[in-house]
Amino acid sequence: MCSDETRATAAAGLPRRRLLQASAAIALLGTTGTHAADVWPGKTLRIVVPLAPGGSADAMCRLVGNALGRVLGTTVVVENRPGAGGVTGLAEVVKARPDGSTLGYSLAGALTVAPHIARNMPFDPLQDLAPLTQVVAVPEVLVVHPKTGVRTLAALVAQAKVAPGRLNFGSAGNATVPHLGGELLKREAGIDIVHVPYKGSGPALNDLLAGQVELMVSDITLVRPHIAAGRLVALAVAGPERVAELPDVPTAAQAGLPGFVISNWHGMVAPAGTPPERLARLQQAVAEALRAPEVAARIDQEGAQAVASTPAQFGAFLRAESARSAALVKALGIRWE
Repeated sequence: MCSDETRATAAAGLPRRRLLQASAAIALLGTTGTHAADVWPGKTLRIVVPLAPGGSADAMCRLVGNALGRVLGTTVVVENRPGAGGVTGLAEVVKARPDGSTLGYSLAGALTVAPHIARNMPFDPLQDLAPLTQVVAVPEVLVVHPKTGVRTLAALVAQAKVAPGRLNFGSAGNATVPHLGGELLKREAGIDIVHVPYKGSGPALNDLLAGQVELMVSDITLVRPHIAAGRLVALAVAGPERVAELPDVPTAAQAGLPGFVISNWHGMVAPAGTPPERLARLQQAVAEALRAPEVAARIDQEGAQAVASTPAQFGAFLRAESARSAALVKALGIRWE
């Protein structure tokens, strides 16, 4: 079972999506049974979430961690270590013993964006961490507080142009996908809005709900319940297609900003040097956890898509995402604040 240090945020539910299973993992292992003793004898599995409690990564990690503990027959402990947009927590994973007993659960930012923004990045994600698996892919949505009075993306842009620098956008921290999303919105719309970084999407959401910041680009898993309750207004999906969970919300292209396209994902990593056979067994266990009915249903309900890629597949994905992020960071001229 999963031992929670803090309470995870629950999200509301919607339609089911297909779990993308990694056939290579089955070829590597051949069996579905994985035992804790085969992976790291007598040890608790520790998963570091490098962001504050209450965000999408924290909630998803705890959901998957509960099922992973049952698959492995051991205790999974989730620890929040926020700071520097996820870099601080992942630095702990880098220094951990490479025996499979410590993993990191990260969003895209700390793994593929921060290295191209941070002045003194303490590690190289592509060299100092071992890829384990991409867990989920997550659509991003632009939301505003109702007090703004806007109900469309065009109205938001018009309001921002009337009062440059007055509107604030929150993010999970510097170099996170919500940060890039806000900067991309600024460029594509030609507006001046102010970035307010937090130590995770949970604290950013709290201030957005309180009206301390006016808007945010966010994982749909985090804001969907608040949109349904009328506490937030969704203006656009920052992806190529509408999402079933928000059928009345247009894509950014449909709303007039075709260049406003960005997405997020969650993945798991281990310290570099973790034996490949342990990574393979852990990946299979994560894939099995994602297939658990209650996990698959919750992921579908929250608007995400399970992936469960192999370590090799996730490694190739990280390299491609890092190169794409480097180009975007350069084009946007983003600096660490």
